Amino acid sequence: MSTEMAKIIDFPANTKKRSRAKRCDSRVKNIDGVKYFNEKQIKMIRRAVRDQAEIDEKKGNVTGIKEWLVVDLLTSTGLRVSEAANLRCGDLRIGYSESKIFVSNGKGGISGHVIIPDALKKHFKTFLSWKQKQGEAVGDDDSLFVGQRGAWTSQAIQQIVKKYLRQLGLYERGKSVHALRHSYAVQLYSAAGIFPLSDKLRRTV
Repeated sequence: MSTEMAKIIDFPANTKKRSRAKRCDSRVKNIDGVKYFNEKQIKMIRRAVRDQAEIDEKKGNVTGIKEWLVVDLLTSTGLRVSEAANLRCGDLRIGYSESKIFVSNGKGGISGHVIIPDALKKHFKTFLSWKQKQGEAVGDDDSLFVGQRGAWTSQAIQQIVKKYLRQLGLYERGKSVHALRHSYAVQLYSAAGIFPLSDKLRRTV
């Protein structure tokens, strides 16, 4: 695997050789009415998608590379699926002194910036370079995620996530894709010691 592609599909926990992951409890957790995946389950999902990206790269396929970025994005930022699908290349503010993305028409029609971790910023940069080499447009108004039929829709991303959840035995009808956002929020609230979740916080996730 090339050095450039290794950067695309890597993530921070990949610095040491990992033993084969044990299957963890497949049940979606529930805290105060919020369905979410625990930390071990999120790691399982990320690893499965990243591993598929490695396989696809060796076969000359591009799908897994894109799937890994969208899952990295969703699990690292808590973005809604619709917000991820609507991202344009120009929404990535990843210059020397910037580490954020611009989200337009979020919940309630609100637009704003979302701060991203350094690992995701590097992932974006390498992905854009790879995307350009694939002959895909990377102008400000060009969609970040594009397939053979055009820009990925929310439904397309939902199906991608569901595919991996089913493979891992984590899928529950009605408790799949949006639970990734819940998982991100629960981790933040847990770190801040905000449990049980208040009605106001439940509405935000």
